[in-house]
Amino acid sequence: MSKNARHICYFLDYGAVNLFSLGSAIAYSAYTFPDALVRTTFYDYYVTLAVLNTIVSTGLSCYSRLGFAAGEADSFAPGEALYQAGEMLSQVAGSPWFGGWPEPARASFLPVFLELQRPRLCKMLRVLAFAYPYTWDSLPIFYRLFLFPGESAQNEATVYHQKHMVLTLLASFFYSAHLPERLAPGCFDYIGHSHQLFHVCVILATHIQMEAILLDKTLRKEWLLANSRALSFPQIAGAILLCLIFSLINIIYFSAALYRIPEPELRKKET
Repeated sequence: MSKNARHICYFLDYGAVNLFSLGSAIAYSAYTFPDALVRTTFYDYYVTLAVLNTIVSTGLSCYSRLGFAAGEADSFAPGEALYQAGEMLSQVAGSPWFGGWPEPARASFLPVFLELQRPRLCKMLRVLAFAYPYTWDSLPIFYRLFLFPGESAQNEATVYHQKHMVLTLLASFFYSAHLPERLAPGCFDYIGHSHQLFHVCVILATHIQMEAILLDKTLRKEWLLANSRALSFPQIAGAILLCLIFSLINIIYFSAALYRIPEPELRKKET
């Protein structure tokens, strides 16, 4: 696989995850909102801000891989200019005065991948990029579970929403804690490592989420038809289209930046 294709596949993965986040927000706005929040300003702008969250989250996720390298790639970075100037001087003159830049200086002038320079910050940014859209999408569920939800929202779906929340938190724990492989390096390289457990929890959480939404749709149908202001099809299609367009702009921007980053940095990234 090409060194750039690996990063681009990750960018597409981030965009798809955020598109799923928007889909969850649209479904929640239609079927799961608690009685007290329907016909409020929060309800009116809930999906609009969910669209904005997906755009920002995709950009932040992509940035967490490349960091400032993407920003420097579009404009010929001053540090890279100095580095190449030193290389040219070292080729023109052989004296120590024109010997080019020493290795530490060369390294400091090259664009730096955030994953290489500050891996913990990179991981924290990526977790944040996924956590805050989930938190926004789940605010109606939090209100429903922990505050007075209203009569129509007190139904069998509540138990499924609780299970979905627990599995999502468990998936986040596996994603960020790197357990169990950090306790026994080499023993979980193929089966049982944290990323596999993370995906198992996400799949189960998604299944339970769908069951909860379908239950709400069935059990709250009459109340929702009488009291809720459902989004129209053009509004839903427009929200998804905006998410796709701006997420693709993010992906294309960071993907194009990969091809303008100097080769030494890409080789170092691969190792």
